[in-house]
This record gives sequence, C-alpha cells and structure tokens, in this order.
Amino acid sequence: MRVTYGAGFLPVIGGAKSLVHMDAAGNVTFNVPDKTPAVIRRRIGEFAQMLAKLPQTDMPVDETLVDGLYVRKLLIPRGTFLVGKVHRQTCANFVESGDISILTETGCGRVKAGHFAMSKAGIQKLGYAHEDTVFVNVFRTDEQDISKIEDLIASTQHADSEDGGLLCQ
Repeated sequence: MRVTYGAGFLPVIGGAKSLVHMDAAGNVTFNVPDKTPAVIRRRIGEFAQMLAKLPQTDMPVDETLVDGLYVRKLLIPRGTFLVGKVHRQTCANFVESGDISILTETGCGRVKAGHFAMSKAGIQKLGYAHEDTVFVNVFRTDEQDISKIEDLIASTQHADSEDGGLLCQ
C-alpha cells in the first residue's frame, strides 16, 4: 500500500476551507461543516488526489486468510495520512494499537487502541496517525487466493451502495 506521510504534506493543511487542519501544537482535526455524505465523499476524493501528487512510501500489509475470513493488518507510522479504497462489502475494523483520526462520510473522530467498529459497503476512510497505529480490517470471503481478494473487497471508485455505518463517534 502506498501512502503519503511526513512533513512533505504540511503545506496543504490549513485555511478555512481545507478538509484537514493542524493547530500550532500539531493536533490534526477534520473540517467538515457540510456533513452531507456526498460532499464528504467528494472532499475525501479531492484530498486523495492532492496527496497522490506528494512523496509516497510503501507500507506492507500483513494478510491472513482463515476459514473464510480475510484479515488485513497495516502499521501506519506516526504522522501519516492515508486514504483507503472504497469497501465493496461490510467489514470489521479494529485499532490494535495506537491513536488515529478517521473521517468517513458517516462521521469522524479520534480513536485509540481497542476501538472496534463496522463499516458498510461504500465506505472510504481518510486517516491521520497521531501515533504509530496498527489498523486491522476483517472481511468475509469465499475466495482462497489472496492475490484476488483485494479486487473483490475494494474499489478505487464509489458505486451506488447503502448508507455506510458510523466508523467513529
């Protein structure tokens, strides 16, 4: 997985209309005055396009497949922004360790180790890791070939889907 991280993205943060704000102490928050799901989807997409133009790094994904469950585990370094793909199906989300702010079209907030939530199909997450964070997604699948699973569970574009579940309170 390639993500933008580090100080290289800081010039894009700020301004009254920016999706992401960083205060003088380095605290990152999301700016979502219009909470309409379509608006948040668009703003996350625009932010992802902007991040894609900045320096990137590879973060390996630890994948496990057992008894119809596909588990994706990602270590997100402190100070990293990342935008996930759009989920094609419901999945369970766990913050195994760390501290991360997450924005989806259904809500946003800062969550820490031990947090659990479900994401419905159609959800895309924007995250910022305040600490090194291990984030885990669990999907149900009948596919036995890990190399084929990502195309089944995720997309780079939104399709018509039911409203997503609240990821963060």
